[in-house]
Amino acid sequence: MAIKISIAGLGWWGKVMIERLSRSNKLEIVNLIDPFPDQEALKLAKTNNLEIYKDFDTALNSKTFDAIILCTPNSFHMEQTLKASKLGIHVFCEKPLSLKSFEVKEMINACNQNELVLGVGHERRFEKGWMRLKEIINGNKLGNIMHAEAHFSHDKLANLPADNWRADPEFAPAAGMTGMGVHLTDLMIWLFGPVDKVFASTAKRALKFKTGDVVTASLQHSSGLNSQITAILKTPHYQRVTIWGENGWVELVDSSHPDTPGPSFMKMVMNDGAIKEEKYEWTDTVSANIHNFIDSIQGQNKYLFTDVEKFQNISVLEAIYKSSLSKQNEKVESFN
Repeated sequence: MAIKISIAGLGWWGKVMIERLSRSNKLEIVNLIDPFPDQEALKLAKTNNLEIYKDFDTALNSKTFDAIILCTPNSFHMEQTLKASKLGIHVFCEKPLSLKSFEVKEMINACNQNELVLGVGHERRFEKGWMRLKEIINGNKLGNIMHAEAHFSHDKLANLPADNWRADPEFAPAAGMTGMGVHLTDLMIWLFGPVDKVFASTAKRALKFKTGDVVTASLQHSSGLNSQITAILKTPHYQRVTIWGENGWVELVDSSHPDTPGPSFMKMVMNDGAIKEEKYEWTDTVSANIHNFIDSIQGQNKYLFTDVEKFQNISVLEAIYKSSLSKQNEKVESFN
């Protein structure tokens, strides 16, 4: 039986969700929620024969859906998650879950106490190239990992007005961290485990955003590994990760993005001279993440993201922002 869902927040990403999920056989979109839907959202709702609720609480109390997808600003996520969980509604929340780790802990605990699944919008884990890297790391093909770097740029937000909430330090601190960097930290935590400390800096190089347009961070993992990430808001889409191990190195150049399909390329070079190259075609990772969420609701599998990973990623985000201001190493809060 298809899970009935509602989608809250009909901005750019909410519209992407409607377009992708309207073709799914695992779920049924039954209504939408937005206090101020624009003309494009109204047209999309009419095309799909969907009612738009203007009030979040009214939609929840309609008891017409089993799960809700939150594409709302991150400042609303905790309150909306707590309200939904009280009514037994599963929650899939777009990234970041919050900007505050204590709020994420409340969200996790509320869902767990009501035996609900809390999903998160980090679809990058479902890309074939990243899944292949996870397989290589887990299989110990590179031996002891010595260092890792990941870089992500995109000009998707470059033309936003400087007073947009996505350029406001209160809602989107540390330059590109909330838009892009949290994907990289999620992947680094997934591949290499928890992070204990970070050192970060931001810069204003081209845009007039108060937050800056470049962020770099060094992550000290509990294993002793140091990894580095960079997120840039101005230049065209680019994503690359390189991992060095005692037996060789592997690099993934990822031209894939949820709304701009493209292939990814992996190259692995071993100490014995062996070279392996692979190409991965674009797949719909947005739907893959939602389907994993739906399957876990129905008890068909475990959700790919653990509670510790959900919490850790926001703790790392907090520490990166603190470090960018203090210019010092900052400790990452642990989940307990």
